[in-house]
Amino acid sequence: MALSNNRRRQRGGGGLDAWPGYVDALSTLLMVIIFVLMVFVLAQGFLSVALSSRDRALDRLNQQVAELAELLALERGQAGELRSALARTAEELRAAATARDSLFAQLREMRDERDRLSGERDAVRGERDRLTARLTDLELTSRGGPERIAALEAQLAEALGRAEAAGGDAAQTVRRLTETGRSLTAERTARQQLEARTAELDRQLGESRGAVETARRELAGLTRQLQEAQAQLAETQRQLAAMRTEMAALDQQVKADRATIEARLADVTRLSEQIRALSAMRDQMERQAQEAARRAGEEAQRRTTAEAAAGSEAERRIAAERAVATETERRRAAETIAGEEAQRRQALERAAAEQARVATEQTRLAESARAQVALLGRQLEDLRAQLARIAAALDAAEASGRDKDAQISALGTRLNAALAARVEELQRYRSDFFGRLRDVLGDRAD
Repeated sequence: MALSNNRRRQRGGGGLDAWPGYVDALSTLLMVIIFVLMVFVLAQGFLSVALSSRDRALDRLNQQVAELAELLALERGQAGELRSALARTAEELRAAATARDSLFAQLREMRDERDRLSGERDAVRGERDRLTARLTDLELTSRGGPERIAALEAQLAEALGRAEAAGGDAAQTVRRLTETGRSLTAERTARQQLEARTAELDRQLGESRGAVETARRELAGLTRQLQEAQAQLAETQRQLAAMRTEMAALDQQVKADRATIEARLADVTRLSEQIRALSAMRDQMERQAQEAARRAGEEAQRRTTAEAAAGSEAERRIAAERAVATETERRRAAETIAGEEAQRRQALERAAAEQARVATEQTRLAESARAQVALLGRQLEDLRAQLARIAAALDAAEASGRDKDAQISALGTRLNAALAARVEELQRYRSDFFGRLRDVLGDRAD
């Protein structure tokens, strides 16, 4: 109002005042600044809220990322353990496959060695039969030698008789006959030497036959040992399969026993819970009995007070009935408590018996498992020892077979050389004999 009056006075006085306009402009500017500041403050508030919300969301995301990283690390660890277990299992399978292939390779080598020894045995038998046939022919040839010499002596005697009867060139004929006699003597000496040589060759052939028979018997023994080794190997494989079956059955039995023990432990836990519940119920019943006794005492006191105060027969009867009811309730509570106590004792006894039985069963199963594991260990040791003995027997059989092959080859070579020498000597003697006989009988043929 004063400002308006001042303006009217100034307007009435005719002067021009700039202060109101300045005040208006200043107030407008102030209002604009306040508005801008308000907008700025609100903007800052909204930005701070948005940034704090974003920081909280970022923290949650970082926490989730950390949890996911931990889960990923755990999964990687489990995957690594699974890979390691798978690698170990694969390595065990490869080792088992390698052992199986090695056993099969040894079995094939043993079969090949048996076939080779059988072939060599057949070859030795064929060579023996051939040498026997040749020796038989040579013996027949040597038996025919004395008969031929006797026939030639008879022919010579006949030629001498004819020469004497004819009266021909007696001196020349006598010389030839003398030479022929000396030749026959030399032939007899050669024949005796040949017989001695034949006897020596027969003795060597007998020794060769004995060596061949010995080698054949040893070859049969080696074949029998090889068959026994194969039978032992088959038995060992069967025992290994039976042991694997027993181990699988043992694993199943252990799993079943473990499940049974866990079920019994659950039963024991359940019985323990029941025992605790029964104990709580007993405590409650004891409290109820105490409360009933307290009420009975109070009722008896009230009855006494009522009898002293009233002295009426009805009140005494009511008090007596109340006392009887209270006594009945107390007896029921006592019976209930006694029954609960008996049940609790029975439950405790059953739980103790069950725990003892479970402990005994666990001990029995543990001892049985240890005994079975020890038995399997002993069986594995026995199988390893059997495999070692089989391998040693196979090595010995191979070494003995190689020695016998060398002996058989040497005996065959010696026998062939002796027979060839004998045949060559007999042929030479026969050629010399018939050549001299032709020389002696040449003139007579003329």
